[in-house]
Amino acid sequence: MCVVLLPGMDGSGLLHDAFIAAMAPRLQVESVVYPADRFLDDRQLQAFVAERLPGDAPFLLIGESFSGPIAIRIAASRPPGLARLVLCATFAASPRPWLGQVRPLLALPLPIPPARMLMPAMMGRWTTQDWTRRAQAALAALPAAVARARLGEVLRVDATADLTRIRVPTLYLQASHDRLVPRRCWHEIHVRMPHARRARLRVSHFLLQHHPAGAARAIRRHFAECADLHR
Repeated sequence: MCVVLLPGMDGSGLLHDAFIAAMAPRLQVESVVYPADRFLDDRQLQAFVAERLPGDAPFLLIGESFSGPIAIRIAASRPPGLARLVLCATFAASPRPWLGQVRPLLALPLPIPPARMLMPAMMGRWTTQDWTRRAQAALAALPAAVARARLGEVLRVDATADLTRIRVPTLYLQASHDRLVPRRCWHEIHVRMPHARRARLRVSHFLLQHHPAGAARAIRRHFAECADLHR
């Protein structure tokens, strides 16, 4: 079975190498790369991803952080081949609704703070110089206007109604020390998807990057009863 991985806000797929290696050799991960030269809203990104799904072949879909609502809507549309869903450190609706009032400010041509300023605040004790360097490289490839627009999507998105239409087995990967996505986001998903299960890892928001082996292990363990996961 192949794995389609939808990336976080950077949209680059540059930060998934360790997780891809941890999933190999049984599970081959394809990280989707979002266009960086233009802004696509969540519905447009859903269409962009849908065109890149493997067709009738069975696949596991992973929605990381920013891409969670996109993965939810794709799963709700029940595309051919979709067998499993993983939602990683993410949300169905805006994780910080109260910030919606500042959304108009994102239209201003403001620069995005450098990673060396953002990472310590977002990651706490998991911050490292190497990770900051890699995150900076990923963010540098994303125009500030596109980054602001994607942040605006996070503040307005609401895919909660789509959750009730998802029928495939679903795993939610939760970071124990997530400073960006509060714990209530899992509960909001679980209320509408009682069949979903959670695996909690002791790590920051950047779960796939900082605990790739643990994330891969949780996915394999949760879906171990599904023989087609290892085909």
